[in-house]
Amino acid sequence: MNIAFSLLSESGSAIDRLQGLGTAKDQLGDPDYWGSVGILTITGILVVFLILAILIFFFWLMGTIFKAIDKSKAEKKAAAAEAEKAKIAAEPVVQAAPVEEEAVDDDEEIVAVIGAAIAAYAEAEGTAYTIKSISRHKNTRSAWSMAGISDNMRQF
Repeated sequence: MNIAFSLLSESGSAIDRLQGLGTAKDQLGDPDYWGSVGILTITGILVVFLILAILIFFFWLMGTIFKAIDKSKAEKKAAAAEAEKAKIAAEPVVQAAPVEEEAVDDDEEIVAVIGAAIAAYAEAEGTAYTIKSISRHKNTRSAWSMAGISDNMRQF
Protein backbone atom coordinates (compact mmCIF):
# COMPACT_ATOMS: atom_id res chain seq x y z
CA MET A 1 0.00 0.00 0.00
CA ASN A 2 2.95 2.31 0.69
CA ILE A 3 4.02 1.81 -2.92
CA ALA A 4 0.68 3.11 -4.15
CA PHE A 5 0.91 6.19 -1.93
CA SER A 6 4.46 6.89 -3.01
CA LEU A 7 3.40 6.55 -6.66
CA LEU A 8 0.52 8.94 -6.04
CA SER A 9 2.81 11.52 -4.49
CA GLU A 10 5.35 11.13 -7.30
CA SER A 11 2.62 11.36 -9.96
CA GLY A 12 1.53 14.75 -8.63
CA SER A 13 4.98 16.22 -9.05
CA ALA A 14 5.40 14.54 -12.46
CA ILE A 15 2.16 16.12 -13.72
CA ASP A 16 3.22 19.56 -12.52
CA ARG A 17 6.64 19.18 -14.14
CA LEU A 18 5.17 18.00 -17.47
CA GLN A 19 2.59 20.77 -17.57
CA GLY A 20 5.31 23.32 -16.97
CA LEU A 21 7.15 22.32 -20.13
CA GLY A 22 4.50 23.74 -22.45
CA THR A 23 4.62 22.14 -25.90
CA ALA A 24 4.54 18.46 -26.73
CA LYS A 25 7.99 18.68 -28.34
CA ASP A 26 9.45 19.96 -25.06
CA GLN A 27 7.65 17.23 -23.12
CA LEU A 28 8.96 14.47 -25.40
CA GLY A 29 12.46 15.96 -25.18
CA ASP A 30 12.41 15.73 -21.37
CA PRO A 31 14.68 12.84 -20.26
CA ASP A 32 12.20 11.76 -17.54
CA TYR A 33 9.16 11.85 -19.84
CA TRP A 34 8.62 8.10 -20.19
CA GLY A 35 9.23 7.55 -16.50
CA SER A 36 6.58 10.15 -15.72
CA VAL A 37 4.16 8.53 -18.16
CA GLY A 38 4.82 5.14 -16.57
CA ILE A 39 4.17 6.51 -13.08
CA LEU A 40 0.90 8.09 -14.22
CA THR A 41 -0.18 4.88 -15.96
CA ILE A 42 0.59 2.66 -12.98
CA THR A 43 -1.14 5.11 -10.63
CA GLY A 44 -4.27 5.11 -12.79
CA ILE A 45 -4.38 1.31 -12.98
CA LEU A 46 -3.89 0.97 -9.22
CA VAL A 47 -6.70 3.44 -8.51
CA VAL A 48 -9.09 1.62 -10.85
CA PHE A 49 -8.38 -1.79 -9.31
CA LEU A 50 -8.54 -0.42 -5.77
CA ILE A 51 -12.00 1.05 -6.47
CA LEU A 52 -13.03 -2.24 -8.10
CA ALA A 53 -11.95 -4.18 -5.01
CA ILE A 54 -13.92 -1.81 -2.78
CA LEU A 55 -17.04 -2.24 -4.94
CA ILE A 56 -16.70 -6.04 -4.91
CA PHE A 57 -16.42 -6.03 -1.13
CA PHE A 58 -19.42 -3.67 -0.82
CA PHE A 59 -21.68 -5.87 -2.98
CA TRP A 60 -20.54 -9.04 -1.17
CA LEU A 61 -21.35 -7.39 2.17
CA MET A 62 -24.78 -6.25 0.96
CA GLY A 63 -25.54 -9.76 -0.33
CA THR A 64 -24.60 -11.28 3.03
CA ILE A 65 -26.78 -8.78 4.91
CA PHE A 66 -29.81 -9.35 2.68
CA LYS A 67 -29.45 -13.15 2.88
CA ALA A 68 -29.47 -12.90 6.68
CA ILE A 69 -32.58 -10.70 6.58
CA ASP A 70 -34.36 -13.12 4.22
CA LYS A 71 -33.40 -16.06 6.43
CA SER A 72 -34.79 -14.38 9.55
CA LYS A 73 -38.04 -13.53 7.72
CA ALA A 74 -38.38 -17.15 6.58
CA GLU A 75 -37.81 -18.38 10.14
CA LYS A 76 -40.46 -15.99 11.48
CA LYS A 77 -42.89 -17.11 8.78
CA ALA A 78 -42.26 -20.79 9.58
CA ALA A 79 -42.76 -20.11 13.30
CA ALA A 80 -46.03 -18.29 12.57
CA ALA A 81 -47.22 -21.16 10.37
CA GLU A 82 -46.35 -23.66 13.10
CA ALA A 83 -48.22 -21.61 15.68
CA GLU A 84 -51.23 -21.42 13.36
CA LYS A 85 -51.18 -25.21 12.91
CA ALA A 86 -51.07 -25.68 16.66
CA LYS A 87 -53.95 -23.22 17.09
CA ILE A 88 -56.03 -25.02 14.46
CA ALA A 89 -55.30 -28.40 16.07
CA ALA A 90 -56.39 -27.05 19.46
CA GLU A 91 -59.72 -25.66 18.18
CA PRO A 92 -62.79 -27.91 18.29
CA VAL A 93 -63.97 -29.43 15.03
CA VAL A 94 -66.98 -27.66 13.54
CA GLN A 95 -69.47 -29.68 11.48
CA ALA A 96 -69.35 -28.60 7.85
CA ALA A 97 -72.52 -27.43 6.16
CA PRO A 98 -74.10 -29.94 3.76
CA VAL A 99 -73.29 -29.54 0.09
CA GLU A 100 -76.01 -27.78 -1.83
CA GLU A 101 -77.71 -29.66 -4.61
CA GLU A 102 -77.51 -26.60 -6.86
CA ALA A 103 -73.82 -27.18 -7.65
CA VAL A 104 -74.51 -30.78 -8.62
CA ASP A 105 -77.44 -29.72 -10.78
CA ASP A 106 -75.25 -27.17 -12.57
CA ASP A 107 -72.64 -29.84 -13.32
CA GLU A 108 -75.32 -32.21 -14.62
CA GLU A 109 -76.76 -29.46 -16.79
CA ILE A 110 -73.33 -28.68 -18.24
CA VAL A 111 -72.76 -32.38 -19.01
CA ALA A 112 -76.20 -32.56 -20.66
CA VAL A 113 -75.51 -29.49 -22.81
CA ILE A 114 -72.11 -30.81 -23.90
CA GLY A 115 -73.64 -34.21 -24.67
CA ALA A 116 -76.43 -32.59 -26.74
CA ALA A 117 -73.89 -30.55 -28.72
CA ILE A 118 -71.81 -33.64 -29.48
CA ALA A 119 -74.91 -35.60 -30.44
CA ALA A 120 -76.00 -32.85 -32.84
CA TYR A 121 -72.52 -32.79 -34.39
CA ALA A 122 -72.44 -36.60 -34.65
CA GLU A 123 -75.89 -36.66 -36.29
CA ALA A 124 -74.82 -34.11 -38.89
CA GLU A 125 -71.61 -36.01 -39.59
CA GLY A 126 -73.15 -39.48 -39.51
CA THR A 127 -70.80 -41.02 -36.88
CA ALA A 128 -71.22 -41.95 -33.23
CA TYR A 129 -69.23 -40.55 -30.31
CA THR A 130 -68.92 -41.58 -26.67
CA ILE A 131 -68.19 -39.05 -23.89
CA LYS A 132 -65.58 -40.54 -21.56
CA SER A 133 -64.83 -37.48 -19.43
CA ILE A 134 -65.45 -33.77 -19.26
CA SER A 135 -62.94 -31.39 -17.68
CA ARG A 136 -62.23 -27.69 -17.75
CA HIS A 137 -59.70 -26.42 -20.24
CA LYS A 138 -56.55 -25.12 -18.60
CA ASN A 139 -56.58 -21.96 -20.72
CA THR A 140 -56.60 -18.89 -18.48
CA ARG A 141 -58.22 -16.62 -21.06
CA SER A 142 -61.95 -16.23 -21.50
CA ALA A 143 -63.76 -16.93 -24.76
CA TRP A 144 -64.16 -13.19 -25.33
CA SER A 145 -60.45 -12.63 -24.80
CA MET A 146 -59.54 -15.38 -27.26
CA ALA A 147 -62.00 -13.95 -29.83
CA GLY A 148 -60.39 -10.53 -29.50
CA ILE A 149 -56.90 -11.95 -29.91
CA SER A 150 -57.86 -14.00 -32.97
CA ASP A 151 -59.58 -10.95 -34.49
CA ASN A 152 -56.49 -8.79 -33.93
CA MET A 153 -54.09 -11.46 -35.21
CA ARG A 154 -56.13 -12.33 -38.32
CA GLN A 155 -54.10 -9.91 -40.48
CA PHE A 156 -50.86 -11.71 -39.68
